[in-house]
Amino acid sequence: MDTNGRVKLVMEQIEQLIQGLLASHEGEHRGSSHSVSAPSTLRSPPASREEAPPSDPRMVMEPAPPRGNPVQFQESIVQPSSVLESLEEDEEEDEDGKSGYALSLSWTKRHQELGTCRLSSSKGAKTISTTVVVNGEDVSHNRLSNWRRLWAAGVAAVLLWDCISLPLLALSFHEPWVMELLRIIFWTLSLPMFWTSRSISCCSYAELTSLGNVLLEVVLLILLICAAVAGSSPSVHVQFLLRGPEILRLRHSSEIDAFRGLSRIFARWNRGELRRLKVRAAWNVFSTIVMCLIGLHWLTCAWFASGRALDGWVNTEGPSDFMDLSTVEQYRVTLEWAISRIPPSKTTDNVLLTSQTDRGLALAATTMVLLAASMFTSIVTNDLSDIRRVQRQQGEADCQLSDFLETFPVSWALERQLKGYLEQTVKRVYLPSKRDIAMLLPELLHGQLFTESFGAVIGRHQMLSGLMAKYPSFQRDLCIKGLEDWTVAPNEALFSPGLFCQRMIFVAFNFVLYKREGMVTHAERSNPANARTWTLARGSSWLGAGVPGSIVPSSKTKVSKVSKVSKLSKDSPVLRVGPRHWLCEACLWTDWHYLGYAVAGTCTSLLCLSPEKLLAISAGHAELSAELMIHARLFIQVLNEVPEAELSDVQQVVS
Repeated sequence: MDTNGRVKLVMEQIEQLIQGLLASHEGEHRGSSHSVSAPSTLRSPPASREEAPPSDPRMVMEPAPPRGNPVQFQESIVQPSSVLESLEEDEEEDEDGKSGYALSLSWTKRHQELGTCRLSSSKGAKTISTTVVVNGEDVSHNRLSNWRRLWAAGVAAVLLWDCISLPLLALSFHEPWVMELLRIIFWTLSLPMFWTSRSISCCSYAELTSLGNVLLEVVLLILLICAAVAGSSPSVHVQFLLRGPEILRLRHSSEIDAFRGLSRIFARWNRGELRRLKVRAAWNVFSTIVMCLIGLHWLTCAWFASGRALDGWVNTEGPSDFMDLSTVEQYRVTLEWAISRIPPSKTTDNVLLTSQTDRGLALAATTMVLLAASMFTSIVTNDLSDIRRVQRQQGEADCQLSDFLETFPVSWALERQLKGYLEQTVKRVYLPSKRDIAMLLPELLHGQLFTESFGAVIGRHQMLSGLMAKYPSFQRDLCIKGLEDWTVAPNEALFSPGLFCQRMIFVAFNFVLYKREGMVTHAERSNPANARTWTLARGSSWLGAGVPGSIVPSSKTKVSKVSKVSKLSKDSPVLRVGPRHWLCEACLWTDWHYLGYAVAGTCTSLLCLSPEKLLAISAGHAELSAELMIHARLFIQVLNEVPEAELSDVQQVVS
């Protein structure tokens, strides 16, 4: 039997399978007009027992004509039978022409397996699952509420301002009333946030602690309002009594987790162990310097408050006109005094100070500075040690190659090529594999992790997105068992023309450069921004007016060729495939050979899906297999309609 005859036979089996499914559903709900959502929206009269398909897969019986009322159609969706009829007509027209692409043998065998049995109504019941289907378009933006990010930024700004303004009360500094009003409004609006974020649990201690935090916020707000009403009339001691407890709000610094998104952005910009260590060292140095400056500011204000006493350093060793100076000059003189008393060599002079408060403050300042300096030295030393360790590990290969080249002379061109390869290999980012993550996390957590993360990458593919929304178990199995992660080296060649394609590729991070004719040159790799960007229009779909999750196309839409290119370098023959886009989908449905040349970008991460994994996941799920086969038939039909000169590994035939 030739290919076209076999395809026609398989399509007849699909039609018989779908009619049997609809008849079984209608038999269960006899007398009602219930419609199913997958794989079609047909309504059919009940069928008799004599319509069961034969047990022999080689024998195909003609389906009996429906009795009673004719089949009803929804206006916005084309029924699978009409799709199959159109496919049959197109294939009959192509019998005299070229053969084209055909459905792979594995999917043909799946057709024959499904043709030997009739689906029971129990298999069509909805599956209850706790898996959350992730929208691929919005997953990167909805991990944390924008309002919570804004609130966290406000908390950080207010806490920083309090760390600066509260010690200045010793210098009789009064902030503008606008700042006091903004602080009162902000903390008042934050009370609902503290109330809703309190921990509700069976543990009485945790619940009491949460309620205590809420009550503390109310008390601090009342004191803040009293300080604002009193203004500058009270004494410094009264102002410290009203404003001093504000320092307790520093406990929120550990709860500001909204800025973790910012750290994630920096981590994505600095992938790789060496770059990550350098960024961490720079951040540690910066944060330590900021904390030291704030500590020095507090120490200066403490010296000013201590020196204003009758036996303080201001009256004994300070300038005679100190109290007549401006606030800025007083702060400058006090800062110089505080710095001069920090060195351990000044311990003898500090002990001889007149005021006991001054002596205690000087000794405490020296001790704290020595402790901070030792911690800073330890942090910097550890960071530098980690950086040197990674650099030494990455330099061992270069040293070995240099020793070999010194012994055996080679050409300069080959030496540059070898060192260039080692340099690219050093930059490669080795991400933990799925197996490594599975060993770190329990089964439930690592399943949710892969379901959300991988589902966001493939969620832009309309067919897979619809099936994941309709069958949550399929999403979990596809992300955990089907997709394989692949982290490639910078500028690593992914495939070349003529080789047999065994897996569909999704771009998870960074990009892939693709060229239909010829290799991607070094200049094109060095300037990936000049390449055309292949991307899907947001919201584009070949479903037309169909129901979300259905894979049956509308009557007016057979294929969607929605590839947009960037305005830069439209004449460039190189395509840049970005994240959440894919290559080589045709290998899932037919025997496909690569048509072009693909090269990975810097630190590119990919997800791979093989037809064997997809067949294994859909095995035992007749409804899912039926929808996949309909999509495969439509894909092959449209693929054969595309001119050979326009075929490509990244061409969106059917999404």
